[in-house]
Formats: sequence, structure tokens, C-alpha cells
Amino acid sequence: MAKDKDKTEGKGDAADEAKGGGKGGIVMIVAAALVSLGLGAGGAFFFAGTQAAAPTAAPVVSEAEAAAAAEAASQKQASDSYKERLYALEPLVVNVTGDGYNRFLKLRVELEASDVELKSEIEARLPQVRDALIVLLSSKQLSDITDFEGKALLKEDILERVNDLLETGDVKSVLFTEFVVQ
Repeated sequence: MAKDKDKTEGKGDAADEAKGGGKGGIVMIVAAALVSLGLGAGGAFFFAGTQAAAPTAAPVVSEAEAAAAAEAASQKQASDSYKERLYALEPLVVNVTGDGYNRFLKLRVELEASDVELKSEIEARLPQVRDALIVLLSSKQLSDITDFEGKALLKEDILERVNDLLETGDVKSVLFTEFVVQ
């Protein structure tokens, strides 16, 4: 029996060593992994910081490219100036006679002023401008404004009437942004 007791005690010590050795082994592996990750990250940081940036060559701009860039800048400035010179009127709804009965014309007009200061005069004379347009539009027949030529003539008539009202400058063009007949 004493021999059996020694055998069981020996097994218990071996089991305890195996448990303890297993935990110690895992801790050693985790510690080694953390150390190697830290060294790898530190080395990468060191080498990335010590490398010099590649020298960049100064861009060579030919005369043609410089001229194209200047042209693009002037076109952008011209388009900005164009937008500043446009004056949008509120939509006009008038009756037009067509086929023996009245039809409705809804027209939205934008006026291109010759300069930005002219917009203030158009705004000051807005009731006169709207009145002139309403009288002109309501005097038209449906057949007068349905085809391309009729619309072109209508633009010319509007341009002439508005320019007759203005004193400091002229409207360069009339743009229809909405044209609906019902």
C-alpha cells in the first residue's frame, strides 16, 4: 500500500508541474510575440523617419501651357461676369388668342445687361419693364409665337421695348428660360 501511495503522490506532482508548466509556456509565448511586435513597429518607425524625401523636379511650363492656363482663367472670369450681368424676371402669365379661344402663355425671361450697374436700373424700372412685356405678349396671336421665327421676333421685340425704357445702358440679349403655352 505504501507503494500505491507513493505512486499516487508522484502522479499528483507531475500533474501539478504539467499545469504550471503549461501556463508558464503560454505566458512566455505571449511575451515573446509582444516583444517582437514592438521591435518590428519601432524598426519601421525608425526607417520611415530616416528616409529622405525624393527630390521633386520643378515643373516645366511651356509657353503654350501658360497661354492655355491664362485663357482658361479669362474664360472663367468672363463666365462669372456673364452670370453677374443676368437679371431674371419673375414669370409672366398672359392670355394669347389662338384658334378662336384664349390660351395661356407662361414665360420666364432673363435679361443680359451690358454691365453690372445696369441691373440696378432694371430693378428700379421693374414695373415699367413688366408692363411693357405684358402688353407686348398679350397682343400676340398663338400662331405668332409657336414657331422658331416667331420666338426670335418676340425676343427682338422684347429687347427693343426694354432698351427704350433704359437710360444708362442697353440689354444685350433676351433669354427665354421657360416658355409654356396651354
